[in-house]
Amino acid sequence: MGRAPARLLLAAALCLLGAGASLADGLDIAVGKAVFDRPWVPAPSSTRGNDGLGPLFDARSCSACHPKDGRGTARIGADGAPLGHGLVVALARPGGAPDPIYGARLQTEAVQGLDAEAIVRIREAKDSAGRTTRAPVLSARAYGPLAPDTVPRLRVAPDLRGRGLLERVPRAAILALEDPQDRDGDGVRGRAHRLVGADGRETLGRFGWKAAQPNLAGQITEAFHLDLGLSTPLLPEPWGDCTPAQMLCRNAPHGATQEGESEISPALFTALVAYVADLPVPDARADAAGARLFAATGCAACHRPSLPLEGGGTAALFTDVLLHDLGPGLDDGLDTPAAAGREWRTAPLAGISQALARGTGLLHDGRAGDVKAALAWHGGEAASALARYGKLPARDRDALIRYVSGL
Repeated sequence: MGRAPARLLLAAALCLLGAGASLADGLDIAVGKAVFDRPWVPAPSSTRGNDGLGPLFDARSCSACHPKDGRGTARIGADGAPLGHGLVVALARPGGAPDPIYGARLQTEAVQGLDAEAIVRIREAKDSAGRTTRAPVLSARAYGPLAPDTVPRLRVAPDLRGRGLLERVPRAAILALEDPQDRDGDGVRGRAHRLVGADGRETLGRFGWKAAQPNLAGQITEAFHLDLGLSTPLLPEPWGDCTPAQMLCRNAPHGATQEGESEISPALFTALVAYVADLPVPDARADAAGARLFAATGCAACHRPSLPLEGGGTAALFTDVLLHDLGPGLDDGLDTPAAAGREWRTAPLAGISQALARGTGLLHDGRAGDVKAALAWHGGEAASALARYGKLPARDRDALIRYVSGL
């Protein structure tokens, strides 16, 4: 009896919010969850607050890329086709500009009457060290060739659980971990990703594989824009990633009812940000011996077990939020003024046990099937930690892998 009224209440709240009404704080997280799970449809539809998908898109809902709020699946079929919606192809040119035809993302789905941008297959191979590599193979490009200097790169949708806490880590705490000149001689030279906002003020990147977004609002805006083709208060253009070269796409119907209005209302957007911010850090298996090995090998130099939070408490996410050079093996082939191809924000390890249980694949493109395979790709600033791991007795190596796999 209680569940049906609850669903009706959420449906009513969603309709009101889609129309621009406000919502009491007590319901925002519940409504945000409903927005997260909602399958969007192309415009026009009979439910105005439900439409606006596309015109080009990679998924129909947030939960399609982030099942159970977690990491997207990076598994592929026998023909190389991605299984699910958690693996996408990002596009950029030297300097960071998007492709002039296809934009910043290759969308593999489209609304009726338009062509999806391409068919994506993933080619796996073994390198000279026996490690699995991955590369996207694009066919049936509907709008012509990519620019000659455009670099397509695979990206897996990240785990969202507990990541909202990164916004509460004090700026000073992040900067205190920087050591770009390696003054302590440990080989680790992390640096914060400094961003300049529209207001001209400097802020720190905290979210995304390259720490390109300073806050959850920016990260969620980008996901709506690139993955779903939905406009938001921060990016109100209704055509998503469609470029000026794709005018049929730009002129397609959209879900905004008046000029300047976004398809995701400010209230719905705020509710979704609140929902993601409220997601708890996944539980980890207690293992004191494994934690000591993690610290002794130097893994904790980048994957900091916890960071302080403004207002007290800590975030046990296993990251330092800094960019690190991880060597040529993890070079994605694109250097930009913001980050080199070899630089990556330290990926939080919290929740890795659930990712492994679902077979999602590790690293930015899902190439590593387990922690041991992911560790084998750690070079550059992580080379010394990898060397120390290699010198451990076999039982300690196994214990360390079990520890990380249980986070």
